[in-house]
Amino acid sequence: MRRIFQIDGEETETWLAHDGACFILNTPDGAIPCQLEAAGAKGGHVLRANGKVRELRLAAGPDATFVHMNGRVHEIRRIDPAERLAGGDSGSSDDRVTAPMPGVVVSIAVKPGDQVNEGQPLLVIESMKLETTLTAPRDGVVAELPFAEGDSFGLKDILAQLVPEEE
Repeated sequence: MRRIFQIDGEETETWLAHDGACFILNTPDGAIPCQLEAAGAKGGHVLRANGKVRELRLAAGPDATFVHMNGRVHEIRRIDPAERLAGGDSGSSDDRVTAPMPGVVVSIAVKPGDQVNEGQPLLVIESMKLETTLTAPRDGVVAELPFAEGDSFGLKDILAQLVPEEE
């Protein structure tokens, strides 16, 4: 089954097949044989793909999966085509940065009133012993940061609120 994913903010259509020995990840750039095996600590895995072996950690939430690999964090979200066709509410959700899972605020890089650009780091959170940098979903002005460093938050809590830039 084909799926649409948003990986680090960029959409791609992929699908998995299984040939008995490994999975085949089909992407617009071609097919990639791969294996993913649990290893070590909670969330630890070993990925074998394209002749390379990489250690990674996964943290899965209801809205996104975070892949920590090679010193970087990649956010993967599933796009629901049915929601798009139904005209799902995309306007106001682009203004909010919500918690993908419960955790703690580690650091905050901005303050209310700051102008930010899409992709700019807003805050760092820790969930399941993994740190993740949450970024601005679009250009705008930080309107609200309801949590301070060290504060705990719950699933889907709003961690930052943006408003449009004033012209």
